[in-house]
Amino acid sequence: MTRIRLGWEAQIDKVTYATAFLIVGLALVILGSVLGWAVWLAVPVIVVGVVSLLVFALRMRGWRSLWWRRELVIGADGIAYEAKNSGFTVAWSDLAVLGVHSDNGVIERFGLTLVFFPRSVDFTQRLSSFRILRLPRNGAFKVRIPRRAGIVEAINGAAPAGWQRVPSPAWNALVVEPGVDPHAVPVPDPRPPVVVNVGRKSRRQALIGGVLMVAAAAAFLAAIFGNHNGGVTVRVIASVLGAPFIIGAVAMVLSGPMVARSRYVVIDADSFTWDDPSGQPFTFAWNEIASVAVQTRVSRSAPGTWASQRRIDSILVSARQEHRKLPVGDQRAEVDQIGRAVQQFAPRAWAGATTGIAGPLQLS
Repeated sequence: MTRIRLGWEAQIDKVTYATAFLIVGLALVILGSVLGWAVWLAVPVIVVGVVSLLVFALRMRGWRSLWWRRELVIGADGIAYEAKNSGFTVAWSDLAVLGVHSDNGVIERFGLTLVFFPRSVDFTQRLSSFRILRLPRNGAFKVRIPRRAGIVEAINGAAPAGWQRVPSPAWNALVVEPGVDPHAVPVPDPRPPVVVNVGRKSRRQALIGGVLMVAAAAAFLAAIFGNHNGGVTVRVIASVLGAPFIIGAVAMVLSGPMVARSRYVVIDADSFTWDDPSGQPFTFAWNEIASVAVQTRVSRSAPGTWASQRRIDSILVSARQEHRKLPVGDQRAEVDQIGRAVQQFAPRAWAGATTGIAGPLQLS
Protein backbone atom coordinates (compact mmCIF):
# COMPACT_ATOMS: atom_id res chain seq x y z
CA MET A 1 0.00 0.00 0.00
CA THR A 2 1.25 3.46 -0.92
CA ARG A 3 0.16 6.69 0.73
CA ILE A 4 0.78 9.91 -1.16
CA ARG A 5 0.11 13.21 0.54
CA LEU A 6 -1.87 15.59 -1.65
CA GLY A 7 -2.07 18.58 0.68
CA TRP A 8 -4.23 20.03 3.42
CA GLU A 9 -7.91 20.84 3.56
CA ALA A 10 -9.49 23.27 6.02
CA GLN A 11 -12.80 24.74 7.10
CA ILE A 12 -11.73 28.33 6.57
CA ASP A 13 -14.82 29.88 8.14
CA LYS A 14 -14.30 28.00 11.42
CA VAL A 15 -10.57 28.74 11.35
CA THR A 16 -11.52 32.41 11.02
CA TYR A 17 -13.80 32.21 14.06
CA ALA A 18 -11.08 30.52 16.14
CA THR A 19 -8.55 33.13 15.04
CA ALA A 20 -11.00 35.88 16.01
CA PHE A 21 -11.22 34.60 19.60
CA LEU A 22 -7.41 34.38 19.79
CA ILE A 23 -6.80 37.90 18.49
CA VAL A 24 -9.60 39.49 20.51
CA GLY A 25 -8.45 37.71 23.66
CA LEU A 26 -4.83 38.79 23.26
CA ALA A 27 -5.83 42.35 22.38
CA LEU A 28 -8.09 42.69 25.44
CA VAL A 29 -5.50 41.24 27.82
CA ILE A 30 -2.83 43.62 26.47
CA LEU A 31 -5.26 46.54 26.53
CA GLY A 32 -6.27 45.83 30.12
CA SER A 33 -2.63 45.64 31.20
CA VAL A 34 -1.88 49.15 29.90
CA LEU A 35 -5.00 50.86 31.25
CA GLY A 36 -3.08 52.46 34.07
CA TRP A 37 -5.19 55.64 33.89
CA ALA A 38 -8.46 53.70 34.15
CA VAL A 39 -7.97 50.90 36.67
CA TRP A 40 -11.72 50.43 37.10
CA LEU A 41 -11.91 49.34 33.45
CA ALA A 42 -8.77 47.20 33.34
CA VAL A 43 -10.08 44.24 35.35
CA PRO A 44 -13.26 43.53 33.31
CA VAL A 45 -11.32 44.01 30.05
CA ILE A 46 -8.71 41.44 31.12
CA VAL A 47 -11.43 39.03 32.31
CA VAL A 48 -13.21 39.18 28.93
CA GLY A 49 -9.87 38.67 27.18
CA VAL A 50 -9.06 35.60 29.26
CA VAL A 51 -12.50 34.15 28.50
CA SER A 52 -11.88 34.63 24.77
CA LEU A 53 -8.52 32.86 25.07
CA LEU A 54 -10.18 29.97 26.92
CA VAL A 55 -12.77 29.65 24.15
CA PHE A 56 -9.92 29.53 21.60
CA ALA A 57 -8.07 26.90 23.65
CA LEU A 58 -11.17 24.72 23.94
CA ARG A 59 -11.83 24.99 20.20
CA MET A 60 -8.26 24.02 19.37
CA ARG A 61 -8.62 20.79 21.33
CA GLY A 62 -10.58 19.60 18.32
CA TRP A 63 -8.16 21.08 15.78
CA ARG A 64 -8.43 18.00 13.55
CA SER A 65 -11.97 19.08 12.69
CA LEU A 66 -10.61 22.41 11.41
CA TRP A 67 -7.94 21.15 9.02
CA TRP A 68 -6.76 17.74 7.91
CA ARG A 69 -4.56 16.02 5.38
CA ARG A 70 -5.69 14.85 1.95
CA GLU A 71 -4.07 11.61 0.88
CA LEU A 72 -4.26 9.23 -2.05
CA VAL A 73 -4.03 5.60 -0.92
CA ILE A 74 -3.16 3.07 -3.62
CA GLY A 75 -3.22 -0.60 -2.75
CA ALA A 76 -4.14 -4.09 -3.84
CA ASP A 77 -7.84 -3.48 -3.13
CA GLY A 78 -8.18 -0.22 -5.03
CA ILE A 79 -7.66 3.52 -4.82
CA ALA A 80 -8.93 5.75 -2.01
CA TYR A 81 -8.97 9.52 -1.84
CA GLU A 82 -8.96 10.31 1.87
CA ALA A 83 -10.49 13.67 2.79
CA LYS A 84 -13.07 14.69 5.36
CA ASN A 85 -15.87 15.97 3.12
CA SER A 86 -15.05 14.76 -0.38
CA GLY A 87 -13.33 11.40 -0.12
CA PHE A 88 -14.08 8.31 -2.18
CA THR A 89 -12.92 4.74 -2.69
CA VAL A 90 -12.76 2.84 -5.98
CA ALA A 91 -12.10 -0.92 -5.96
CA TRP A 92 -10.16 -2.62 -8.73
CA SER A 93 -13.04 -5.09 -9.01
CA ASP A 94 -15.31 -2.23 -10.13
CA LEU A 95 -13.00 -1.16 -12.95
CA ALA A 96 -12.23 -2.30 -16.45
CA VAL A 97 -9.68 0.42 -17.18
CA LEU A 98 -7.85 3.11 -15.24
CA GLY A 99 -6.01 5.91 -16.99
CA VAL A 100 -3.72 8.58 -15.53
CA HIS A 101 -3.14 11.80 -17.45
CA SER A 102 -0.87 14.67 -16.40
CA ASP A 103 -1.23 18.25 -17.62
CA ASN A 104 2.36 19.38 -17.18
CA GLY A 105 1.66 23.01 -18.04
CA VAL A 106 -0.87 23.38 -15.21
CA ILE A 107 -0.12 24.20 -11.58
CA GLU A 108 0.38 21.13 -9.39
CA ARG A 109 -2.88 21.64 -7.49
CA PHE A 110 -4.88 20.59 -10.59
CA GLY A 111 -2.21 18.86 -12.64
CA LEU A 112 -3.26 15.19 -12.61
CA THR A 113 -6.42 13.44 -13.77
CA LEU A 114 -7.56 9.90 -12.94
CA VAL A 115 -10.06 8.47 -15.40
CA PHE A 116 -12.07 5.41 -14.29
CA PHE A 117 -13.79 3.18 -16.84
CA PRO A 118 -16.22 1.07 -14.77
CA ARG A 119 -17.44 -2.43 -15.43
CA SER A 120 -21.10 -1.75 -14.57
CA VAL A 121 -23.57 1.11 -14.86
CA ASP A 122 -24.26 1.19 -11.09
CA PHE A 123 -20.74 2.39 -10.42
CA THR A 124 -21.92 5.96 -9.79
CA GLN A 125 -24.30 4.85 -7.02
CA ARG A 126 -21.32 4.01 -4.82
CA LEU A 127 -19.72 7.43 -5.25
CA SER A 128 -20.90 10.58 -3.49
CA SER A 129 -17.94 12.92 -3.83
CA PHE A 130 -18.43 16.13 -5.80
CA ARG A 131 -14.90 15.60 -7.12
CA ILE A 132 -16.00 12.63 -9.24
CA LEU A 133 -17.32 13.76 -12.63
CA ARG A 134 -19.16 11.52 -15.06
CA LEU A 135 -18.14 11.92 -18.70
CA PRO A 136 -21.27 11.44 -20.82
CA ARG A 137 -19.27 11.16 -24.05
CA ASN A 138 -17.72 7.82 -23.07
CA GLY A 139 -19.30 6.67 -19.78
CA ALA A 140 -16.10 7.14 -17.81
CA PHE A 141 -15.58 9.00 -14.54
CA LYS A 142 -12.74 11.39 -13.81
CA VAL A 143 -11.30 13.20 -10.86
CA ARG A 144 -8.70 15.97 -10.94
CA ILE A 145 -6.14 15.81 -8.12
CA PRO A 146 -2.79 17.43 -7.32
CA ARG A 147 0.16 16.18 -9.34
CA ARG A 148 2.56 14.29 -7.10
CA ALA A 149 5.60 12.14 -7.75
CA GLY A 150 5.06 8.42 -7.33
CA ILE A 151 1.36 8.19 -8.29
CA VAL A 152 1.98 6.66 -11.73
CA GLU A 153 4.46 4.11 -10.37
CA ALA A 154 2.15 3.20 -7.48
CA ILE A 155 -0.81 2.57 -9.80
CA ASN A 156 1.25 0.42 -12.16
CA GLY A 157 2.54 -1.55 -9.21
CA ALA A 158 -0.79 -1.99 -7.39
CA ALA A 159 -2.98 -3.00 -10.36
CA PRO A 160 -4.08 -6.66 -10.17
CA ALA A 161 -1.82 -9.31 -11.58
CA GLY A 162 -2.69 -10.09 -15.14
CA TRP A 163 -3.82 -6.56 -15.97
CA GLN A 164 -2.12 -4.96 -18.94
CA ARG A 165 0.24 -2.04 -18.37
CA VAL A 166 -0.13 -0.34 -21.71
CA PRO A 167 2.39 2.30 -22.88
CA SER A 168 0.53 5.11 -24.58
CA PRO A 169 1.55 8.63 -25.65
CA ALA A 170 -1.87 9.91 -24.54
CA TRP A 171 -1.62 8.54 -20.98
CA ASN A 172 1.02 8.67 -18.29
CA ALA A 173 -0.31 5.33 -17.12
CA LEU A 174 -2.95 3.00 -18.53
CA VAL A 175 -3.89 -0.27 -16.83
CA VAL A 176 -6.45 -2.50 -18.54
CA GLU A 177 -8.06 -5.69 -17.31
CA PRO A 178 -7.67 -8.88 -19.39
CA GLY A 179 -10.04 -9.12 -22.32
CA VAL A 180 -10.30 -5.36 -22.94
CA ASP A 181 -8.73 -3.97 -26.11
CA PRO A 182 -6.47 -1.07 -25.09
CA HIS A 183 -6.93 0.51 -28.52
CA ALA A 184 -10.66 0.86 -27.80
CA VAL A 185 -10.05 3.06 -24.73
CA PRO A 186 -10.95 6.71 -25.52
CA VAL A 187 -7.99 9.05 -25.19
CA PRO A 188 -8.21 12.20 -23.03
CA ASP A 189 -8.73 15.59 -24.59
CA PRO A 190 -5.24 16.93 -25.39
CA ARG A 191 -6.12 20.53 -24.53
CA PRO A 192 -4.85 21.54 -21.08
CA PRO A 193 -7.36 23.06 -18.64
CA VAL A 194 -7.52 26.78 -18.01
CA VAL A 195 -6.86 27.55 -14.33
CA VAL A 196 -7.72 31.06 -13.15
CA ASN A 197 -6.69 32.23 -9.69
CA VAL A 198 -9.40 34.66 -8.58
CA GLY A 199 -8.06 34.97 -5.02
CA ARG A 200 -4.62 36.46 -5.69
CA LYS A 201 -5.71 40.02 -6.45
CA SER A 202 -8.19 40.28 -3.57
CA ARG A 203 -5.54 38.90 -1.23
CA ARG A 204 -3.05 41.56 -2.37
CA GLN A 205 -5.63 44.34 -2.04
CA ALA A 206 -6.63 43.17 1.43
CA LEU A 207 -2.98 43.00 2.52
CA ILE A 208 -2.24 46.57 1.40
CA GLY A 209 -5.44 47.93 2.94
CA GLY A 210 -4.87 45.96 6.13
CA VAL A 211 -1.30 47.26 6.60
CA LEU A 212 -2.46 50.86 6.15
CA MET A 213 -5.42 50.38 8.48
CA VAL A 214 -3.33 48.70 11.18
CA ALA A 215 -0.67 51.43 10.95
CA ALA A 216 -3.30 54.16 11.41
CA ALA A 217 -4.92 52.25 14.28
CA ALA A 218 -1.54 51.82 15.99
CA ALA A 219 -0.91 55.58 15.77
CA PHE A 220 -4.27 56.39 17.37
CA LEU A 221 -3.76 53.74 20.07
CA ALA A 222 -0.42 55.31 20.89
CA ALA A 223 -2.15 58.69 21.24
CA ILE A 224 -4.86 57.20 23.45
CA PHE A 225 -2.75 55.07 25.80
CA GLY A 226 0.75 56.50 25.42
CA ASN A 227 2.59 58.55 28.02
CA HIS A 228 2.41 62.14 26.83
CA ASN A 229 1.42 65.54 28.12
CA GLY A 230 -1.73 65.93 26.05
CA GLY A 231 -4.03 65.14 28.93
CA VAL A 232 -7.55 63.75 28.82
CA THR A 233 -8.63 66.05 25.98
CA VAL A 234 -6.09 64.59 23.53
CA ARG A 235 -7.05 61.05 24.57
CA VAL A 236 -10.75 61.71 24.00
CA ILE A 237 -10.16 63.31 20.60
CA ALA A 238 -7.87 60.46 19.57
CA SER A 239 -10.50 57.95 20.72
CA VAL A 240 -13.25 59.58 18.65
CA LEU A 241 -11.15 59.99 15.51
CA GLY A 242 -9.39 56.66 15.86
CA ALA A 243 -12.41 54.45 16.57
CA PRO A 244 -13.23 53.80 12.87
CA PHE A 245 -9.59 52.94 12.12
CA ILE A 246 -9.27 50.67 15.16
CA ILE A 247 -12.51 48.83 14.35
CA GLY A 248 -11.48 48.53 10.71
CA ALA A 249 -8.05 47.16 11.64
CA VAL A 250 -9.60 44.57 13.94
CA ALA A 251 -12.05 43.55 11.20
CA MET A 252 -9.20 43.26 8.68
CA VAL A 253 -7.18 41.03 10.98
CA LEU A 254 -10.13 38.84 11.97
CA SER A 255 -11.19 38.26 8.37
CA GLY A 256 -7.64 37.44 7.30
CA PRO A 257 -8.06 33.66 6.78
CA MET A 258 -11.19 34.14 4.67
CA VAL A 259 -9.69 36.90 2.55
CA ALA A 260 -6.35 35.14 2.09
CA ARG A 261 -7.82 31.83 0.94
CA SER A 262 -7.03 30.64 -2.57
CA ARG A 263 -9.94 30.43 -4.98
CA TYR A 264 -9.69 28.97 -8.46
CA VAL A 265 -11.86 28.47 -11.51
CA VAL A 266 -10.84 25.40 -13.51
CA ILE A 267 -12.28 25.00 -17.00
CA ASP A 268 -11.56 22.07 -19.28
CA ALA A 269 -13.20 20.08 -22.06
CA ASP A 270 -15.52 18.29 -19.64
CA SER A 271 -16.45 20.63 -16.83
CA PHE A 272 -16.53 23.94 -14.96
CA THR A 273 -15.06 23.77 -11.45
CA TRP A 274 -15.17 26.31 -8.63
CA ASP A 275 -12.48 25.45 -6.08
CA ASP A 276 -13.07 27.38 -2.87
CA PRO A 277 -11.91 26.17 0.57
CA SER A 278 -14.70 28.12 2.29
CA GLY A 279 -16.78 24.95 1.99
CA GLN A 280 -18.87 25.49 -1.15
CA PRO A 281 -16.83 24.13 -4.09
CA PHE A 282 -18.56 22.43 -7.01
CA THR A 283 -17.96 20.80 -10.36
CA PHE A 284 -20.55 20.78 -13.16
CA ALA A 285 -20.22 18.85 -16.39
CA TRP A 286 -20.92 20.91 -19.49
CA ASN A 287 -24.04 18.88 -20.26
CA GLU A 288 -25.42 20.02 -16.86
CA ILE A 289 -24.75 23.71 -17.51
CA ALA A 290 -27.28 25.88 -19.34
CA SER A 291 -25.17 29.03 -19.37
CA VAL A 292 -22.11 30.79 -17.98
CA ALA A 293 -22.03 34.59 -17.89
CA VAL A 294 -20.07 37.43 -16.37
CA GLN A 295 -21.92 40.25 -14.60
CA THR A 296 -20.22 43.52 -13.68
CA ARG A 297 -21.75 46.09 -11.33
CA VAL A 298 -20.13 49.52 -11.24
CA SER A 299 -20.91 52.23 -8.70
CA ARG A 300 -21.00 55.78 -9.98
CA SER A 301 -19.98 58.24 -7.33
CA ALA A 302 -22.48 61.01 -6.72
CA PRO A 303 -21.50 64.59 -7.67
CA GLY A 304 -19.75 66.42 -4.87
CA THR A 305 -18.68 63.26 -3.01
CA TRP A 306 -15.18 61.89 -2.52
CA ALA A 307 -16.16 58.26 -3.04
CA SER A 308 -14.42 56.64 -5.99
CA GLN A 309 -15.97 54.34 -8.53
CA ARG A 310 -16.03 50.67 -7.56
CA ARG A 311 -16.35 47.55 -9.69
CA ILE A 312 -17.61 44.14 -8.62
CA ASP A 313 -17.38 41.20 -11.05
CA SER A 314 -19.44 38.04 -10.61
CA ILE A 315 -19.54 34.75 -12.49
CA LEU A 316 -23.05 33.40 -13.08
CA VAL A 317 -23.33 29.64 -13.59
CA SER A 318 -26.79 28.32 -14.42
CA ALA A 319 -27.11 24.56 -14.14
CA ARG A 320 -30.15 22.35 -14.55
CA GLN A 321 -31.15 22.31 -10.89
CA GLU A 322 -29.37 25.29 -9.37
CA HIS A 323 -27.83 28.65 -10.09
CA ARG A 324 -24.56 29.88 -8.64
CA LYS A 325 -23.39 33.47 -8.36
CA LEU A 326 -19.68 33.75 -7.62
CA PRO A 327 -18.61 37.30 -6.64
CA VAL A 328 -14.88 37.71 -7.25
CA GLY A 329 -14.35 41.45 -6.67
CA ASP A 330 -12.62 43.72 -9.16
CA GLN A 331 -11.10 41.08 -11.44
CA ARG A 332 -11.37 42.39 -15.00
CA ALA A 333 -8.45 40.39 -16.42
CA GLU A 334 -9.50 37.20 -14.64
CA VAL A 335 -13.14 37.26 -15.74
CA ASP A 336 -12.04 38.01 -19.31
CA GLN A 337 -9.82 34.92 -19.15
CA ILE A 338 -12.74 32.87 -17.82
CA GLY A 339 -14.95 34.11 -20.66
CA ARG A 340 -12.37 33.11 -23.28
CA ALA A 341 -11.97 29.68 -21.69
CA VAL A 342 -15.72 29.01 -21.71
CA GLN A 343 -15.88 30.03 -25.37
CA GLN A 344 -12.96 27.70 -26.09
CA PHE A 345 -14.35 24.58 -24.42
CA ALA A 346 -18.14 25.12 -24.44
CA PRO A 347 -19.11 27.99 -26.76
CA ARG A 348 -22.81 27.06 -26.62
CA ALA A 349 -22.84 27.74 -22.85
CA TRP A 350 -21.35 31.23 -23.06
CA ALA A 351 -24.03 33.84 -22.34
CA GLY A 352 -21.75 36.87 -22.61
CA ALA A 353 -20.77 39.67 -20.26
CA THR A 354 -23.03 42.45 -19.02
CA THR A 355 -22.31 45.67 -17.14
CA GLY A 356 -24.79 47.51 -14.94
CA ILE A 357 -24.66 50.74 -12.97
CA ALA A 358 -25.38 50.64 -9.25
CA GLY A 359 -25.55 53.30 -6.59
CA PRO A 360 -22.59 53.82 -4.23
CA LEU A 361 -24.22 51.62 -1.58
CA GLN A 362 -25.90 49.08 -3.83
CA LEU A 363 -23.07 46.85 -4.96
CA SER A 364 -23.60 43.13 -4.39
